[in-house]
Amino acid sequence: LCIYIFTDKGSSEILVAAMKWPSLLGAWFYVFGVAALAGYYGFEALQGRVETKWMIFGPAILLALIAFDYGIYQVLVKRNLPTIDRFGKFLSRDKSDPAAMRKTMIDDVVLHRTLLTVSGFRWFKHTLIFWGFGLLFITECLGVMFREVLPAFGIAEYWAETHPLRLSFDFAFDFFGLMSLLGCVLGLAWRIKVNGTDEQKYSDTPTALFLFIVLLSGFMVEALRIAAADGDAHHVASFVGYAASSIISNPNTLYAAFYDPLWLFHVIGSCLFIAYVPAKRLVHSCATPVGRLMHSQKGLLAAKKMNVLQGLMGTRPGG
Repeated sequence: LCIYIFTDKGSSEILVAAMKWPSLLGAWFYVFGVAALAGYYGFEALQGRVETKWMIFGPAILLALIAFDYGIYQVLVKRNLPTIDRFGKFLSRDKSDPAAMRKTMIDDVVLHRTLLTVSGFRWFKHTLIFWGFGLLFITECLGVMFREVLPAFGIAEYWAETHPLRLSFDFAFDFFGLMSLLGCVLGLAWRIKVNGTDEQKYSDTPTALFLFIVLLSGFMVEALRIAAADGDAHHVASFVGYAASSIISNPNTLYAAFYDPLWLFHVIGSCLFIAYVPAKRLVHSCATPVGRLMHSQKGLLAAKKMNVLQGLMGTRPGG
């Protein structure tokens, strides 16, 4: 995809042939990595090296990712296989327009300018949720490197509680989580406002409510953890959890009674949300960018239309 975006040089046939086996190898390593992650947490729990609750996390995230991958395949690949079989031959390098694809990438995928021209409020709440959740996901991926991967090689100092890098991650987690939470609140409020009107069809109340509950439970888990640690000054980087912890009375009692159940609720809810993405309208966050990028390729679309017209007129080569 990046090659198509940044250049029209080279042969499509060579590109497809060159990427086939690396793509299959990457898919295999993905499957192996997810299975290994789930198995690792289960094994460590059975050995008594981590808390038993992590045994639940491993299979839960494994099942969530399987459901997510299967759903995305059904929506983006299987559903479009007939179209790909009929018109895939027109996806050639000489008809691609990288400049148009880059412009569409920025305008519609990154900035959502098309939605902005329709409604500034809908654009704002959508951007808060989309980019808040997306940046939260990216932050977690980067956090895994410093929290899990580097310590596995004996480099653990970067994830010390008072290290500036760790504090930066704590701030990013809360900031991006708060962005998404605010977007969900605005989305639910807008749904109430447009109830019974034509604009109601543009709302997605179940997704906004689902994500709101997941994010809120995460902040509650963080607040309990910080409160039980007596609100140490370095926790101020987690500014949402730190602020919430200041209103918790009897933190040690509440931590002992509610932390583990609330942690499990948050983790299982997060896994269910991942599995839920392809099931409802949230899948458009994956499908729409692909559709917009392809629609920007006027040369490919023209070649496709010409083939259809030639078929209808009986002038297609070999027809």
